[in-house]
Amino acid sequence: MSEQGIFTSEARHLGKSARTRGRIMDAAVSLFARNGYEATSVNEIARSADVANGTFYLHFKDKDEIANAVTALTLRLAADVTRKISEAMADIADPIERVAQGTRQFIELAASEPDWGWAVYRALTTLPRASGALGGYMRADLVRGAEEGVFDVAADDLVTVTHGATLLVALAMRLRGEAGPEIGSRCAELQLKMLGAPAAHAKRAAWRAIEPLQFRVGED
Repeated sequence: MSEQGIFTSEARHLGKSARTRGRIMDAAVSLFARNGYEATSVNEIARSADVANGTFYLHFKDKDEIANAVTALTLRLAADVTRKISEAMADIADPIERVAQGTRQFIELAASEPDWGWAVYRALTTLPRASGALGGYMRADLVRGAEEGVFDVAADDLVTVTHGATLLVALAMRLRGEAGPEIGSRCAELQLKMLGAPAAHAKRAAWRAIEPLQFRVGED
């Protein structure tokens, strides 16, 4: 992640209090990602943010409250990123290409900002409402592919959840360093085959050279 954290960047045009709150949230998400929620203390968050404990409690009543705040803003940023990826693919009509590029771009963006990537992963795997908040863009391409006969399975809840879970497994492997950039292509090809896309087309779309999207999480 760059010198200025995601949440600090979100508050960059606001007042000092908002920027301090953002810095505390950046410290929290970094520690939660590295050490886990249970192993992280308020003292550690305050120390990492370079603020006094009292300053922490001016903004958050306890660790649960900051975790909820981090989760809510993380999901909002993830929705923004998903929308930007969808907008960047506006001229791509083929559902196979859209699924492949969406998966690969999301994983690589999360890998480029690992604290945010882990925050998204933890939110999506622990909060039932989180998947629904981000599933609209993904489901739209699955529905379109099924309607056009490109995919031979209907985009019901089971298919959508399985599709998303495959992406999350690949994302975790990328973030843990268990796989490199190729994991996005492997994941996309597997997703497309599970959807019933023609194998040759799925392989071409999943492994086609693409230009990584140039935007940073938290920036307009």
